[in-house]
Amino acid sequence: MLDLLRRLQTFDLDIDVLEDEKGNTPEALNEARQKHHELEQQLARVSERHAAVHSNVRDNELELANLGGLKDAAAKAAFEASSSKEASQYQNQELQFTTRLQELEEDTLPLMERLEVLEQNVNALKEEVAELAPELVELEQQEQARIQALVDKQAGISGERNTLASDVKPSLLRQYDQIRGAKRGVAIVPITSGQTCGGCSARLPTHIVQKAMKGQSGKPLKCPNCGRMIYYDAGESQPDA
Repeated sequence: MLDLLRRLQTFDLDIDVLEDEKGNTPEALNEARQKHHELEQQLARVSERHAAVHSNVRDNELELANLGGLKDAAAKAAFEASSSKEASQYQNQELQFTTRLQELEEDTLPLMERLEVLEQNVNALKEEVAELAPELVELEQQEQARIQALVDKQAGISGERNTLASDVKPSLLRQYDQIRGAKRGVAIVPITSGQTCGGCSARLPTHIVQKAMKGQSGKPLKCPNCGRMIYYDAGESQPDA
């Protein structure tokens, strides 16, 4: 029965290796993902600043248009005034609007220049993202194919594993699974040449080693220290003289 469990563990360890391999993402893909992430973040930040400046420019342009209308209305009212006093009042208003217009135009010009620079930066970042996209797509497709190959291989091994497991007593299989889960995937180990446990290296009692050598135990022998199942293999377990 231990022979079946040893074969079962071989399958399980192969499956574990394949599972670990799934996480070994190629460095080229990691770098491309990181670069894409950084570009997207940078693009988001620059786009946000662009939107804020664009909003300021738009607000200023609306105010400029409004002030222009008020200035023209004041000039017209001054021209059509019925008295010099009334005309003077409208002229003062026109002067105030003109002054504010000049100030606002001076404030708006740097914003428009800044907006142009930000727009160039946004376009440049978009180009970088677009240039990286085909490479990233290809690498992602290669990774999907790699993962799928591992999944397919796992499925084949799992099928053989499950067929073999069906021949193991349920109670023994449960013990095996419990030990394997608690001992990093290794439930069965050989007795080493120094009559120690092949899992934890603890010295094994002589009577346990003798039972393992003779195969006289009616149930799996376990290491008293780590609880793993142990077996004697003449090729691996040469006792001390």
